[in-house]
Amino acid sequence: MIHAPLDPEIETRLASFESDGITVFTLGGGRVRGALLGGTRMVNTMRANHKLGALETLLLGRAYLCAGLLGTTIKGGDKLILRAQGDGPAEGFSVEALADGSVRGHLYRSPIEIDPGSESQGERNLFGSGSLTMTRFAEGRRAPFVGTVEIKTGRLAEDLASYYLESEQTRTAFDVGIEFDREGRAIGAGALFLQALPGADDEFLSRVEASIPSLPKLGLYFSGGGKRHDFLNGHMRDLFPEILGEKGALFACGCSRERFKTFLSSGAEDFLTELAEVGPWPIETVCHNCGSAYHFAKDEIEAMLASRRKASS
Repeated sequence: MIHAPLDPEIETRLASFESDGITVFTLGGGRVRGALLGGTRMVNTMRANHKLGALETLLLGRAYLCAGLLGTTIKGGDKLILRAQGDGPAEGFSVEALADGSVRGHLYRSPIEIDPGSESQGERNLFGSGSLTMTRFAEGRRAPFVGTVEIKTGRLAEDLASYYLESEQTRTAFDVGIEFDREGRAIGAGALFLQALPGADDEFLSRVEASIPSLPKLGLYFSGGGKRHDFLNGHMRDLFPEILGEKGALFACGCSRERFKTFLSSGAEDFLTELAEVGPWPIETVCHNCGSAYHFAKDEIEAMLASRRKASS
């Protein structure tokens, strides 16, 4: 993966922030499990690599933050993919999370083209009618677990809560926020995940749900240099948080120039012949999950073609 440089103003701001990460915790003596993610750097590196505008950063950034939280629900070599697909101008996204806190993924359309006046109609209009799908790949198992629900609001936090209630009959809440400055820079980003555990009583769960609207806006909180432990021990102290541990949160992709070279080399001979004879050179390959671009000169393509012909003769 190739990391694109960040806006210098953002780099200066991030230097004073707590490192991105996820704090895993419980509430009420183990009646609710939760995770709080601070991800301002993750969202900005995502934006730089994918060359996104403010609206695209908001939509894909929310998906990255929520996927990072969902990574706390898997373990080991498991993988989780969150996809939204609709008939609105944004069309949707595909985002992948691993248990180590790394996230990658892309929007189906960028930039998003919006008709005049339609933006004011909110996220529901941007995604349109469609579905939200979560796919879990458990290490060592052949078949993944797949669950799908209808996109009801277009607001990812609310639609994810509906997913868990409908697909897994589990009371779950998400909160996600990205704060922008007047120049459109993403200056703060964070997300919160809360989920009832077996045996949790309705009274306590109602207290938790009632507390969410009064919590600080997460994007604004992290834009001011807020820290995760301070948030839990301060703003959620009446729910008796117990911190269990920390995880990383980062935009990361396993792509490389060597992988793309292997992909090109294994292509059909006619495909390689066209690349070698027609170009344009250098050949550019782009990873759709992270935006990294890898280039291959004409002589490299010719060498791949010669090697392919020798192997088939």
